[in-house]
Amino acid sequence: MTEDELIWPNFYVVGAPKCGTTSIWAYLRKHPQVFLPKFKEPSYFISAPPLSGPQDAHCNGNLERYQDLYRNASGYKAVGDCSPGYLLDRVSAQRIHEVCPDARIVIILRDPVERAYSHYYIFALLGKEKASFFEAVKRDNSASLVPGAPANNYLYLDTGFYYEQVLRYIDTFGRDQVGIYLFEDLEKDPSSVMTAICKHIGVDPTRLDADELAQVHNAGRVPRAKWLYDAVRSTFSYKLRRKIIPESVRLWLRSTPLLYKRDKPPRDERAAKYLQSVYEPDLCKLEELLGRKFPELRRTWI
Repeated sequence: MTEDELIWPNFYVVGAPKCGTTSIWAYLRKHPQVFLPKFKEPSYFISAPPLSGPQDAHCNGNLERYQDLYRNASGYKAVGDCSPGYLLDRVSAQRIHEVCPDARIVIILRDPVERAYSHYYIFALLGKEKASFFEAVKRDNSASLVPGAPANNYLYLDTGFYYEQVLRYIDTFGRDQVGIYLFEDLEKDPSSVMTAICKHIGVDPTRLDADELAQVHNAGRVPRAKWLYDAVRSTFSYKLRRKIIPESVRLWLRSTPLLYKRDKPPRDERAAKYLQSVYEPDLCKLEELLGRKFPELRRTWI
């Protein structure tokens, strides 16, 4: 494939993780002017393999696999890549800029304490995290304060330091090309947030699918039978599940109350108070950078 034949996305939903990026991806996939691949997180531009998700499906550094995702993208007004790992990653912004300097960037942010707990809970649910929430975030902070210390595998704490992450994209692309939205607004009024995102990426917001906007995707959920959840994931690989189960059925299985409960266990308030003290200076710098206050990013604070 020659350089002229390469198809690069012209908009990127870069994160943050656990902030509604799956819903944004699902809503935009139904828009007739938008092309997004069926695999949500290609993660091509990230500097290291993503920490979660099916490792046999990510395109990290694999140009052929990445381009294969976009082989049917010709003719669409907006072509996208929704990889929430790009926001924290230190090189993704520059790598995206090298191939598409005019790209539109979509960032969605969430109360960092709430986000950290949601992030932690996923790994605890999968059995990858054995420590309590408080122990896990204390461990994260201790590692980040020691130069050269190995980073925690799951980055609960680092992912919520939004100031430098947002600044990196603004410095690289310019303020006008970076759209910043709030998870809290997406929860309350998805139509308004998606209208703003459509305008930002240059497509007609009136062509959003109203029925799709009524759906919540990848919401926090607890398996009713964890043994069955573990058995299915260990028995069938990601690629095999995609091959034998239609997409509509997979989406239903992810959210059906027959298999999942919605409520998470209550978070540790000792950990929440600790995180509030850690995140407050960073949020103040973010507010100064963007010239506005963000009470929504302190929604659960005590």
